Amino acid sequence: MKNIADTAYLVAMYRALESERADALFHDPYARLLAGGKGAMLVEVLGEKEKITNAIALRTRLIDEQIEKLVKYHKIDTVLNLAAGLDTRPYRLNLPASLRWVEVDFPEILVEKEQKLLQATPVCTLERIKLDITDAFLRKHLFAEITKNSKQALVITEGLLSYLPELQVASIAADIYEQSNLNWWLFELESADTLQNYNKIYARKIFDQYFASGNKTLLFAPQEGTSFFQKYGWRVAESLSVWKELRRLKRQVKLAWLVEGLMKLNQADTQQQSSIVLLCKTRLIGVS
Repeated sequence: MKNIADTAYLVAMYRALESERADALFHDPYARLLAGGKGAMLVEVLGEKEKITNAIALRTRLIDEQIEKLVKYHKIDTVLNLAAGLDTRPYRLNLPASLRWVEVDFPEILVEKEQKLLQATPVCTLERIKLDITDAFLRKHLFAEITKNSKQALVITEGLLSYLPELQVASIAADIYEQSNLNWWLFELESADTLQNYNKIYARKIFDQYFASGNKTLLFAPQEGTSFFQKYGWRVAESLSVWKELRRLKRQVKLAWLVEGLMKLNQADTQQQSSIVLLCKTRLIGVS
């Protein structure tokens, strides 16, 4: 996972490019600083700058909206951001000062991030924990500690699950559910088609040339979609179709109307579309 962590610089650069647009979906004043030369280089290596910037911008905007809504209406007192990378939401979102925000990632990412943001002030209480989230023992200990000090917690795994094998995602799902106060879980879920196309078109470009790893970059996109999580005690509180949200925010790709028409014609299952997913525990009562 060490090389995969470098995608944090790539994503930060896409956030910077989006922030500099006149019609930006959000503004991240720290993104270019955090991305640095590494992020700029990776964007050029990967290519298709506009297309991927739109995708990252949409993901960022939708998750931003979900976080602010949850904190406001569901009394979230703790946000646990796993594989936080170079995310800057504790600095730029409209959040209460009383909110506790916990970032978790590899030491090298968080140390550099701390140094670059020394002069920036978060809007809420911010903690950083240097830990490999794929280590099951350390992960369970972390979740238990977060539960002790929270009443209603939201877990974010943006940009993480797709890189993990299915068994590891299942283990994380079970570990989060096990903790009584980790009640909400927010992430993006790729469709099987998206995963296949990504690995075919992009993986060789960036990971063979830059990381020289030769490994598949994306692994998790369950055929059953969000139903995958039901067996671990989760239910879907909200699922936002990437296609529909692209149109709502006027960032639709070329011929998006045609793609949507073909989906309807073929009776494509919405479970098989890439989406931003918010899960809550099935035992939560009266949650809409």
